[in-house]
Amino acid sequence: MWEIPLFIYLIMIMKTGVIKQVVGIDISKDDFQVCFSVLTDNLDVKIRASRKFKNTQDGFDSFCDWFSSKQTADLPIAFTMEATGVYYEGLAYFLYNKGFTVHVILPNQVKKYGQSLGVKSKTDSIDAAVLARMGLERKLSPWKPFSPNLQLLKQLCRERDRLIAERTTIKNHLHSYSHQGVLPKDSIKRCQKQIAFLNKLLTQVEKQIEGVVQKDTALHQRLKHVQTIKGVAFWTAIIIISETNGFATFHSIKQLTSYAGLDIRIAESGKWKGKSKISKQGNSYIRKALYFPAFCMAKHDPHTQQYYQKLRLKKGVTMIAAVAVQRKILALIYTLWKKQEDFKPQM
Repeated sequence: MWEIPLFIYLIMIMKTGVIKQVVGIDISKDDFQVCFSVLTDNLDVKIRASRKFKNTQDGFDSFCDWFSSKQTADLPIAFTMEATGVYYEGLAYFLYNKGFTVHVILPNQVKKYGQSLGVKSKTDSIDAAVLARMGLERKLSPWKPFSPNLQLLKQLCRERDRLIAERTTIKNHLHSYSHQGVLPKDSIKRCQKQIAFLNKLLTQVEKQIEGVVQKDTALHQRLKHVQTIKGVAFWTAIIIISETNGFATFHSIKQLTSYAGLDIRIAESGKWKGKSKISKQGNSYIRKALYFPAFCMAKHDPHTQQYYQKLRLKKGVTMIAAVAVQRKILALIYTLWKKQEDFKPQM
């Protein structure tokens, strides 16, 4: 009987097929560390290679040549990266425009996943490996770039928010100076000049935002639907729509609530029950935009007022009821935007 040589037999046993391939990318301002990992048909995660590239166009091209030489040709390849400020955007757009699947994950999600693996150290290569493994093991939503208008509006709304914050700081200084025993006249004049300058810049930014919206007929009409909610003015609506890319990648209110950091974090074990809090692990601009509208709607909308007062009496904490109203408003904005309908108050 013909016998198979031992070394060939061992190779046959060890040989496994690749069923999924992902490149994890830990990116920073100047460069990015990558980790090419695969999932075998016996569900083992294996690292094929890792390397660092410059966060430039030349670096992107070199990276493309590198992973092309290593990937399994007949199998799709995906890329997983962390949303690190704006530094990931160049590479994300580069890969997306070439037709690849890109996953952009929030930092807190990556951190928790790494902790679940027992990872205690933090280096670029370790982070890239964690991102690659996350892409292999989890079913992640594909990233889509913002529409040009909404991307511009997002940047302008954040600039407006920064200018308002700076103006508030200067106004507080002016208030402090104006109530001192000996008035520092020169400091007061400088504060007044700074406030006037910031007001001028703020007006310019707001006019640019309004101009972009006016030129986009579809966006303008949808924003009108959203603004039929009592307490939701133009600035609240445009901030939420621009921060979510018009809800392009959201498929449920629960997913949107989590993205905004308004989801409830429950702490209990057995008979012990801790305090339930919102996670605050999400988009702070959305939470900030919903703060005043929540109190406004709780005051002027009878149905919301009843809902708010009931929760406030039950929980004994005003902010718990206010956050519940914020979730309610966010869900309403999402629904009206998707259905392109006006708000119809409950009688």
